[in-house]
Amino acid sequence: MDHEGILGLYAVIQQELQSPDANIAKVSIALGSVESPLTKKDPTGRCWPADFLGEVKECLDTFQIFVVEVDRQLATKKLDTRGKVKLVADAVWSKLTGVFVNDVLHVQHVYIFTQHLKYGTKSSKRQLDCGGVVTTVLAACQLLALQHGHTDLAACRFQVSEDHCWLNTDPEAGREGTIEVTTDSAAKRALPVDAAAWQGWLYSGGHAPLCSHQMTITAMITSMNPSITARQNTGEDSEQVQRVQRHLLRMIHADHPDLMYPAALGCLADLEEIQMQDALEAAVEIDDKGKLEQHLQANEAQSLFERAIQTSMQPGLGGQHQWYPYSYMFGHLMRRAEFLVKEAAQLLGQEVALQQADTAIQSAMQSIGSRGGAVVLQQYRFMSTDEQLYKDLEGVLEQSCDMFRWRHQQIKQPITQTDQLTSLLEFWDGICHLYTGKAKPSHWVGHLLKTLKLFTAEARGHAASTAEIRSAIMTKANPLWAQLKAPRIKAMFETADIADANGNSSKRQKRSGTHRLDG
Repeated sequence: MDHEGILGLYAVIQQELQSPDANIAKVSIALGSVESPLTKKDPTGRCWPADFLGEVKECLDTFQIFVVEVDRQLATKKLDTRGKVKLVADAVWSKLTGVFVNDVLHVQHVYIFTQHLKYGTKSSKRQLDCGGVVTTVLAACQLLALQHGHTDLAACRFQVSEDHCWLNTDPEAGREGTIEVTTDSAAKRALPVDAAAWQGWLYSGGHAPLCSHQMTITAMITSMNPSITARQNTGEDSEQVQRVQRHLLRMIHADHPDLMYPAALGCLADLEEIQMQDALEAAVEIDDKGKLEQHLQANEAQSLFERAIQTSMQPGLGGQHQWYPYSYMFGHLMRRAEFLVKEAAQLLGQEVALQQADTAIQSAMQSIGSRGGAVVLQQYRFMSTDEQLYKDLEGVLEQSCDMFRWRHQQIKQPITQTDQLTSLLEFWDGICHLYTGKAKPSHWVGHLLKTLKLFTAEARGHAASTAEIRSAIMTKANPLWAQLKAPRIKAMFETADIADANGNSSKRQKRSGTHRLDG
């Protein structure tokens, strides 16, 4: 790695973190100028910029020329704040081709936008993702406020949920101040978020973190993507980008802990887990039981995941409107359990490894139960825009069911332990809340029923009686679990409860052969 370039990047970030008017454009350009070359598919081209500070300055100059052009357009019109943001967003979109993208890597920085400005006519794919559009518009608004007299634009702030971001001019983060700039339709651009959508998961039920410009730096660092190829399980990551991202988040966590919102803590926890996993595997490889036990005990990643959960429950974020902290904790503990069983058992001893794995699995299941993620799911009603939530819930459900299937294979008889099954039923209760008025995905129902068959009737009955259930449909299904009346259960969950004008519930059969996200 380029030692001078690294120090230059760290100095830029540290300097901007000290200022309430942190230069959004400069930071985003600095991060992008490092991430882009270090994640090239051709390994021979992966290197730091030859002149890091010089490239940052050149890109910033390019962006400021663009802002001057926007200012000239503003000078010919009399617009309110929302109208000005729309003009800025229109100007950004005029330099792009097509819609914003979420499946293209490394297009979230202002650095990429400056490359489009410099070389745009030579490229047919001038793209930014959602974060790239919002960050670029915000950066332009900031410069217009500070350098061109549009002081009303200083009110623009970056607001970020678990799967989306937008601008907000309301210091109280209310819906009326929201400004959506990611739509490719100019007629819909810069409108406030729809009232119904504002209550959904995509917008954290109106409780997404509203970022100061300093916290926006944290958000930009969190959005760094070390992926070189993004294939599941076989993807390749840039270790250099991971090290840079981990160092910067560690620095903010140590010096500015108030700037670490739940997703940032979760990102740092993931990076710490990657580093710790390397140490665990190294200890196993050299048969060092002492080091292995030491690394297993010092679980900084889990501490950070716990902090993310605690932070997500703060009143400023509405209390338990964030799903990912629980999902991340679940995934971390399940990975730890898998490592203990598959890789550490020989060194630790089979009995010890299985006991520790069982403890990890117990905690993982509790993290999605009635005292964890299930409570978050109760806050929302599923919408067609919640595709990422759908995928994540499916992953959690499948991983839970796989774990129970593995346990059944180990003991070669029906499972009698009930605690983890209780958590699974509570998680399903959360899904039932989320899908109120909608059929539950049929293959999810299938996973659940197949898993419940692995338990004794007594275990199923005990789990059903002790689970904290709140949804009407799960309350109705409660007597059916012990004897596992699968046809009735399947029919119950694969139809939608529709309330009539008098509040009475009627049944509508789910259309066959469809797995639409909107039910």
